[in-house]
Amino acid sequence: MDAVLEAYGLVKTFGALRALDGVDIRVPRGKITLLIGPNGSGKSTLINVLSGVYKPDAGKIILDGEEITHLPPHERFRRGLVRSFQIPRLFSGLAVIENTVYARYGNPGEGVISGLFRRKWLSFEEETARRAARYLGITKIAKLWSRKPSELSGGQMKLLEIARVLMPDNPKVILMDEPTAGVNPTLAHEIFQFIRSLRDRYNLSFLIIEHRLDIAVEYVDYAYAMALGRIIAEGKPREVLENPVVIDSYLGG
Repeated sequence: MDAVLEAYGLVKTFGALRALDGVDIRVPRGKITLLIGPNGSGKSTLINVLSGVYKPDAGKIILDGEEITHLPPHERFRRGLVRSFQIPRLFSGLAVIENTVYARYGNPGEGVISGLFRRKWLSFEEETARRAARYLGITKIAKLWSRKPSELSGGQMKLLEIARVLMPDNPKVILMDEPTAGVNPTLAHEIFQFIRSLRDRYNLSFLIIEHRLDIAVEYVDYAYAMALGRIIAEGKPREVLENPVVIDSYLGG
């Protein structure tokens, strides 16, 4: 497996709770990987450790051949590890277009000296505006460009988060925590169809937590299952879903 993101022996404890208990996981390059498990299995903790929100107590994380275990979240972001959240985290005072463009870092106009010279940052801002318009168009929310997040539906906020994670220059892995939570089944299918089109168009790699397994299984390439802080199964999505150990974990066995 050509893995773009790898983790070995991840451990994370919260007092007496061992939320991650020696997790090994590899995200294939250019594939959509599903992460499933019952509530409390450690899925969100794993995403938070991979993205740098939490520091692991033990283990190692490698992104595209480079160890990033001890890097802060913004440095992981700069190296191409981006994420969305189960509850969209948007700037309530900014319009849709503003929420989108801010996600592209590296504007030379933000420098103390370079900001004084228009020619140094004009082309960057023009390209950023083109990107934002393109990704809002792809996510079919371009017509909402001037609206505030409070004026969007839950599904539209999810699509805005997806547009934002595409803005950096070098996204390598996109971590998603329940991208279809709270949306109707039709839109849930559309979101996964859109994710698959991004994989095909840009050769992006995804690691997605999802509870709507009947929908997700149609679109993903590989799957991991967790329970009690450990990986209990991995492989082809339907085989993982039908694994007796996985089924028992959901039933409390």
